[in-house]
Amino acid sequence: MRTPSRWLTRPARHAALPVLKGNGRGLRVRVGESALSRIVRNGERAVEDAFLDLLRPGDVVYDIGANIGWYTLLAARRVGPTGRVVAFEPGLANASCVQRNAAINGLANVTVVPAAVSDQDGWATFLDNGSLMSRLDKDDDAAQAKRRAAKNQDSRGKIPVPVLALDTWIGQTGQAPPNVVKIDIEGAEIGALRGMRETLRAAAPTLIVELHATRTAVADLLDEANYEHRPIECDTPTREAPGWAHILASPRA
Repeated sequence: MRTPSRWLTRPARHAALPVLKGNGRGLRVRVGESALSRIVRNGERAVEDAFLDLLRPGDVVYDIGANIGWYTLLAARRVGPTGRVVAFEPGLANASCVQRNAAINGLANVTVVPAAVSDQDGWATFLDNGSLMSRLDKDDDAAQAKRRAAKNQDSRGKIPVPVLALDTWIGQTGQAPPNVVKIDIEGAEIGALRGMRETLRAAAPTLIVELHATRTAVADLLDEANYEHRPIECDTPTREAPGWAHILASPRA
């Protein structure tokens, strides 16, 4: 259900608004049902800075959980026409926004894949909790299942969406493996990391992973892949990081 503020801001949400400050300065962005505040203030400046510092012209970037494509746009502009950004987004409204935002900004180096990323291939149920909070209806470990069972799991609706494991997708499509991967998928990061074990081994991309109270499972998976990792926003080990932190992970030398 849309709030009155959503109705009042609808014209702005569907216009290509200029970004006047921060890392997105110079872009024009349609926010759709996502956060309008992205246009007027820096929401995750430390994370954006860390992300952009990883990128070089010609890099291949995978944006898993692209939403409307904010990080996709930042990356596409940084890697340039010789680089490539693949945006994975199962929400069709958001996926359409990514495509339109890339076109508005003349970024022809963006590919949108309208699918969720996990450790399986096929179809899964997607819980519609709004543009920023929707997630797969899938528990990837016992601790996650216990946390979610204790919470109200109401949603606006349940939608079937395609789901893929990154290792399988790369093998089937012949797409270039990533140099950098950003993951923000509302708790499904455990499954996504499991489904890209071979990619981590063979391509050794650098990762930025947003936690959703998944720090222990994420740390275990990164240790298993022989990655070093730390939170971006605070000076603690991953296993002691806040439940909302972003983890920067890179292969150990």
